[in-house]
Amino acid sequence: MKLWEYSGKRIKIITTSGHVFEGIAKDYTSELDNPDGVACISIGNVEFEENEIAHIMFSPVEMHIMAHAI
Repeated sequence: MKLWEYSGKRIKIITTSGHVFEGIAKDYTSELDNPDGVACISIGNVEFEENEIAHIMFSPVEMHIMAHAI
């Protein structure tokens, strides 16, 4: 996954356990900078390691904004 592409954007994450989170993605950390050796990204105060993410996508609101910026 290219988690850095979602940083600062409104996203939706579905975890491997089936939980759904939506919000502004913040605090991307690469696998090189994370002590656990796994890339991660946060929504609010919740951090998601790459191996916990089943699906990540831009939310419909963000997709609408991006389409008008082109």
